[in-house]
Amino acid sequence: MDINENVLNGRITLKMLRYFYAVSQCMHFGQAAEQLNISTSPLSAQIKALESVLDVTLFERTTRHVQLTEVGLILKQECALLFDMFRDSVNKVAKAGRELDNTINIGLMSSVFWTGFGTVLREFKKRYPQYTFNFIELSPEMQKQALSEHRIDIGLARFADTRNIYPLSERLLYAEPMCVLVSDEHALKMKQSLSMDELINQEFVFMKRTNSASTDMIIERLLASGFYPKVTQEVIEPTTLMAVVATSTMVSIVPQSYRQHQWHNVCFIPLKEAIQPIFTQFMTAGVKEVCESVFSRNTRFTEFTKYQLANEFE
Repeated sequence: MDINENVLNGRITLKMLRYFYAVSQCMHFGQAAEQLNISTSPLSAQIKALESVLDVTLFERTTRHVQLTEVGLILKQECALLFDMFRDSVNKVAKAGRELDNTINIGLMSSVFWTGFGTVLREFKKRYPQYTFNFIELSPEMQKQALSEHRIDIGLARFADTRNIYPLSERLLYAEPMCVLVSDEHALKMKQSLSMDELINQEFVFMKRTNSASTDMIIERLLASGFYPKVTQEVIEPTTLMAVVATSTMVSIVPQSYRQHQWHNVCFIPLKEAIQPIFTQFMTAGVKEVCESVFSRNTRFTEFTKYQLANEFE
């Protein structure tokens, strides 16, 4: 019996390959069993069965050591490709299902609603009641991965997160100015506006760079104005940033939309210079020509995107 028949008649299963792949990644049967939430006995049995069907040895085992054989290394590489293809295929099917029932999966950060995005969605729903939205809260990096895997249809993020996103494409949705954030006891609190060179002696708190590419973009802009900001602290959540500014002499630079919340003990002062603080929409596309037609392939995206572009967040 050849390998194809073994696959077709179920003698080689995804479970076998998944168990093998788990061991091949950590090179430890006990750790792999823990990750799979099973005991080592069924794990070993599945791998032995796979070796028997393939008529190969996949692991060299001793009481203290596990090592892939040359054949095992090849199977590990093939499993990685297989699981990537399998995941991609399943996600494509799920995406096709969403298209049939007019469902749009949107990856976003919660701060997008501070710009008035919720109002745009409500108006869109009134005009196109047949559509359903699923909001999936994801960081910009996770949005890019989810788009590539077809788990979401659209991603929403700030401009800084759309740099170097090939093979994805982006489209401008909304632009807003930036503000300097200070406490209500800060020496700058009475300023009607501020320029960057007035911040040269200030200590800054920003959103953590691993979570927000906007921080790097702001620092780049400050560098271009002639000084490197003294970044004393980085935080993960906007609420933490507000609390730090409210209880210290540190300042920050944030989008104007942050003012939509009733933050206590802080002041928002318009920044004179522009820092491209815009919300953009990620799109799945490979090249520019594809980018231009991405939404025309599906009327629900065409309607949604045109509606967004025609109705900037307020």
